[in-house]
Amino acid sequence: MNWGYRIVLAFGAGVAFILFLVWKTMQVDIEMVESNYYEKEMALNGKLQATANANGLTNKIEVSKKEGQVIITIDSTLTASITNAEVHFYNPASEKADKKWPLAASAKGVYTFPVTALNKGKYIAKISFTSGNKNYYTEEVIFIP
Repeated sequence: MNWGYRIVLAFGAGVAFILFLVWKTMQVDIEMVESNYYEKEMALNGKLQATANANGLTNKIEVSKKEGQVIITIDSTLTASITNAEVHFYNPASEKADKKWPLAASAKGVYTFPVTALNKGKYIAKISFTSGNKNYYTEEVIFIP
């Protein structure tokens, strides 16, 4: 075999390798962090005020994990008149693993969620609610082993 055939063979092998890499990268699922980021950016000022309201509470909103449950504790004076309340367990790795649950008015202010409903990994518990015509919002990071 002379050098001409070897060069063509090497060039063909290089092209085949590049095509293989292109095919492999096309198989990877790429998700945006937020699918509707523009609408969320427009609501940022309201979110900042709600975060300031939550940070101004004397009894902070707490998120803990005990005995196979995620426990969210909110001051009972706020939860008695709670409306438009939701907890969003946001998984930065996969939008498919996100979970949202509504929060109802409660005299105790303790909400529990099963850990078995969540996949393993890092979650950000995004808690938002309205009480007494004031909006509240906070985020807490939790890890599900």
